[in-house]
Amino acid sequence: MRTRYRAVAVALTRSLLLPLGVAAVGVLAGQWLTVDTGAGGGAYAYVTYALLAVGLYGSASGISRPEQRADVYRIVVAITVGVAAKAAFIAAVLALVFLRRPEYLVLAVAMAQIDPLSVSAMLDAHGMSPRAKSLLAAWASFDDPVTTILVVVISSIVLDGAQGAGAGSADYSVSLLLNLLLLLAAAAVWRVVRRRARSVQVLALAVLMGVAAWQFLMLGLALSALFFRPQLGRWIGRTTNAAFLVATFLLGVLLARGMSPGVGLVLGCATFTAQIVVGAALSWGFPARDRLSLCLSQQNGITAIILALLLEPLLPEAVAVIAPAILVVNVLHVVADALASPAGRSPSDAPASAGEPPGASRTAALSAAKRDSLCPQGRTE
Repeated sequence: MRTRYRAVAVALTRSLLLPLGVAAVGVLAGQWLTVDTGAGGGAYAYVTYALLAVGLYGSASGISRPEQRADVYRIVVAITVGVAAKAAFIAAVLALVFLRRPEYLVLAVAMAQIDPLSVSAMLDAHGMSPRAKSLLAAWASFDDPVTTILVVVISSIVLDGAQGAGAGSADYSVSLLLNLLLLLAAAAVWRVVRRRARSVQVLALAVLMGVAAWQFLMLGLALSALFFRPQLGRWIGRTTNAAFLVATFLLGVLLARGMSPGVGLVLGCATFTAQIVVGAALSWGFPARDRLSLCLSQQNGITAIILALLLEPLLPEAVAVIAPAILVVNVLHVVADALASPAGRSPSDAPASAGEPPGASRTAALSAAKRDSLCPQGRTE
């Protein structure tokens, strides 16, 4: 028992040391650095949009073909009904604890996704079947853009005077049309550049991401990532991890204004519990080990951090609440995973190694899945 507790402590240290350190540096910098988060655009808005574009592309580009055709239905349910059910569960808990705070619904949606980078790092360390790994990888990858769109829509409804974070207009039919046009343009460009030199492909991807960040066309970008996949090797992971560190530093800068640990604790516990409930329903018929792993798979990282940054101009307590909630969720995940692990497997095998953000290493299982991805040419890591 003592060995297991020591392993839990090691796992917590290895998975949380770097992000907590970066956030702490940000808090120190925030004592002197002033960041203008005022709504209406500006440098802060465009930096946030760019970080979100990198994070969403990195997430969606990791989606691979399901192990079984029948699991396509589960994946679709997970990223639609599952995300909505988790958000509703979290919001219900917040409503019971904090009465008359409808704006907390937005925070519930922001936390409803699973961090794909952390999931990619845990897949090899778990005794999950290839089918369960495929389901979890797809779920974690594509619930990010779905959650982002829900945050935009719900924030425009719930938050007084908000036009929707990054929406730029209340006319979502126009936004949907622009996302569709970006998707069609990306498909046309990819047909031209897919057999060209990698430098040409990378330049085209940079332009695509730049346009998506400029006009906040995140849905179109995420859908484009299903096929627009240059041979980037490890650079996509490194770029996503760099975005994670920048976002974490910026989160720390804003945390210098104050934190709401009580609300964050409730939000984090509700988020972790929501995954257990929804994961149990979606994994019905899977082996017991797979079901347990799916139920305990909730982790939050880059997307939740960037959504907090995105919401801050509209909901000034977004960062103060979401930051501690992310910490609570990840601590619960490490502890629950360690306690549920079979004897003899160290939980420290699952989280990222020291010196890397959670999920920095791309596991062999996920890399193999990507080589059999939706992209016609595939992609190697």
